[in-house]
Amino acid sequence: MPLSNHLLRAAAAAALLVAGPVQAEDIVVTGKPLKDTAADLEECIKRGCPPNEDMAATLAHAENQFVAGDYHGSRKTLRESLGRNRKHGKAYPVELSSVLRANGRVAEHLGEAKSFQISTLDMRDTLKSGLGADDFRTLAAQIEVGDSRAKLGFPMEADQIYRDVEKRALELKHYRVATFARLRQAMLAQNRFEDDPSARNRAVLDERLAQMIDSPLPNSDDFVLVAKVLRARKDRKAGSNASTDDLIKSFAQKGGAARPVLLFAEPLSKIDPWAGQLPVAGGMSNGRNTYSTKSNGQWVDLGFWIGQDGHVSDVEVLRSSGGVNWAKPVMGNISKRVYAPLRQDGDAAAGFYMVERYTLVARVTDQVTGTHVRVREQRPRIEMIELTAENNEGKPVG
Repeated sequence: MPLSNHLLRAAAAAALLVAGPVQAEDIVVTGKPLKDTAADLEECIKRGCPPNEDMAATLAHAENQFVAGDYHGSRKTLRESLGRNRKHGKAYPVELSSVLRANGRVAEHLGEAKSFQISTLDMRDTLKSGLGADDFRTLAAQIEVGDSRAKLGFPMEADQIYRDVEKRALELKHYRVATFARLRQAMLAQNRFEDDPSARNRAVLDERLAQMIDSPLPNSDDFVLVAKVLRARKDRKAGSNASTDDLIKSFAQKGGAARPVLLFAEPLSKIDPWAGQLPVAGGMSNGRNTYSTKSNGQWVDLGFWIGQDGHVSDVEVLRSSGGVNWAKPVMGNISKRVYAPLRQDGDAAAGFYMVERYTLVARVTDQVTGTHVRVREQRPRIEMIELTAENNEGKPVG
């Protein structure tokens, strides 16, 4: 995925195609069916296909398995491919790094935090070994390492990683990577400000956003846009909607956005899964409620429309595995999102259909009982990944 696309997804500015009305029962998988990708991978392995073809077939099938809800099967496919292809990392660093990245993402949805961490590091090291430490792709992968540290609860480590990448990228004139690192620092600063809106945290956030917006590096317009969205979010927290209104007005004056750009959303991290009435039978007490171990790994695919005015409608469960009560706060969060006004398509208003996968998962840990026995953390978390096809001809993945 190009660096700009990676950032926009990570910063919640999605790239989709214009879609027409579609009913939930009409949803089809765009691309090959699961049985076909399984056959393609099997045939490739049997004939001893080149490693790059093997890894491409692996990713296609593992993605299909994941979408179908077979997380363990997807991870097995990826790990078996890594067993076959790790030795080809020097010749195919980009391809192998993609398999490692996918392995880490599936591990996240399985609650395997250690595997997520190791896969992310291996992905970075593969690119570093094959392309060199100063290649822009290696530096971007190091930012992903920073993301993993932040996600696993080490924001100070993440911030230092982002600073180091920014410094080196500026020295090498990799300006987009440097801006990417700056944006990540700003996002960390925003998280701190939202948790503690002190004058000091506000000043740090203001400084980081001003650096991006007022003194942008070359070829960084899309990153500057995300920084403006972050500034608008900060201003709204302070009770001012002026910067949000200015953003909406600027898109309207340009004739609307060609693709959805998220301008407003409540932080998903602040959603309380307990408010969704988690199943309690046979669960573990956390002092507030009980989380059923049988609930681990439940997932839902949520579909919704983004209208021409940028507002969300028709949030619905398209598919699910297990109960869906826990996802109700997520659906409420999605319904309150505001996107940039969309470009008109002739005489009709453009509409985008999005599909997002949410998984309820408690991470595996060996630090709870004192015996190094692997158990699930008592408090679950919600993992999300976008499933909207980039070339879906108006139909969501399902």
